[in-house]
Amino acid sequence: MPSLADDLNALHKGDAFCLCGSGKSYANCCQAYHIGTHFPEEAEQLMRSRYVAFALRLEEYLLKTWDSQSRPAQIEFENGLSWKKLTILKCQKGRSKDKKGWVTFAAQYQIGFESHQMIEKSEFQRDKNGRWVYLTGEFE
Repeated sequence: MPSLADDLNALHKGDAFCLCGSGKSYANCCQAYHIGTHFPEEAEQLMRSRYVAFALRLEEYLLKTWDSQSRPAQIEFENGLSWKKLTILKCQKGRSKDKKGWVTFAAQYQIGFESHQMIEKSEFQRDKNGRWVYLTGEFE
């Protein structure tokens, strides 16, 4: 049975499905955003890449894609928390021609043996370079 370390190694090599739920391999999905060779063209793409970044604890990417008006100084990752599944519930605007957008999502996670779910409506906007950034979120 593969270990978590094996799963992460496969993900980093691009051999595994992306954690964002797109059905694509990590190499053909969020990896390009995480390493900075591509930038999300839509708010939903940024939402998905940020979910994966939280799962992989990619603090630099998360801070870089967080609007300077609301960005924290650092991100505190909770020990023992494991992100399990992302479901996009609704998107409003956030397309390539828009300047603002909202993505409502459900994220399932586990702490120890307990499973949980959070639902958030996230707000995104374009920064001064025209790239999508996370502005704020409202839990439902």
